[in-house]
Amino acid sequence: MKHKWKTRTAVTVALLVAVALLAAGGCYRVGQGEEALVLTFGEVTDVKGPGLYWRVPLAQQVIAESVTTIHTQEYGFRTTSGGTANTAAKYVDVLEESEMLTADNSIVRLEAIYQYTIRDVKAYSFDADDPEGTMQLAFEAVIRRNVQSRPLDDALLNKEEIEQQVLPDFQALIDSYEVGIKINNVRIQNITVPTEVASAYEDVNNAKNEKTKRQDEAERYKNEVLPTARSNAYRLVQEAEGYKAETVAAAEAEAAVFTAVYEKYRSAPEITRTRLMIETLEKVLSGSGKLYLTDGAGTTKLLTLEDVATAQEAAATLE
Repeated sequence: MKHKWKTRTAVTVALLVAVALLAAGGCYRVGQGEEALVLTFGEVTDVKGPGLYWRVPLAQQVIAESVTTIHTQEYGFRTTSGGTANTAAKYVDVLEESEMLTADNSIVRLEAIYQYTIRDVKAYSFDADDPEGTMQLAFEAVIRRNVQSRPLDDALLNKEEIEQQVLPDFQALIDSYEVGIKINNVRIQNITVPTEVASAYEDVNNAKNEKTKRQDEAERYKNEVLPTARSNAYRLVQEAEGYKAETVAAAEAEAAVFTAVYEKYRSAPEITRTRLMIETLEKVLSGSGKLYLTDGAGTTKLLTLEDVATAQEAAATLE
């Protein structure tokens, strides 16, 4: 009887210990900023926030992920060793990611990081086989599309603008995959020309600078020459207008004189003809120094003005 009692006591104790161990093994804690999925036989049956909980051992499994931790992914390079107070961090280039074409078919190398948080643990854990790989491919598609829409100089000089445009496009693409991720930030570390073509790029850049210099000089020359040319053209036009007005006025005056003479000629042809002949002879002979006289019989006499002057002097002497 005593032996049976000891056996029952041992079994009871063993059962109590087993239950205690089972209960202790089923306890779990969800930390601050975490979200936990409770899986019963592999199926999600509950979602837990921060706190202390119990699960059925063997039958239930818990998957917990932080929904506040900011994760960082590198693109175009990888950090091989972190920096310390005495040593710098070491990196290795990933050329198949970093090298891409611009709109003018130039090659650039781009290095960037993006940061994300998990906002839906179930989607992150079960809706994508490789969430990080999916993000990397999505980022590559968005960043290449943006850079390929820009000429080389634009890509090299506008990193901040590219970042601002890539972030919403990246988030929209990730949302379409439904992987439960929020993109917090995109930062482009470097956009550079490969060293193999750097010298050629410098030559092109120098040529562009020379072109700009020549264009500026031409613009300055134009600004100097055009006002003078316009001023000269205006002056010539004004002079031509004045000459035109003067010539037209003279022509109109002569026409008026001719018209007046013609009217007189029509009324008295012989008299007008004689008067015109006399006026013409006066103009022609006024500077000849000779005097022609015609008497009533039609005889023309020639008298030099020097003879007339001599006669007048002699008469004055006699007086």
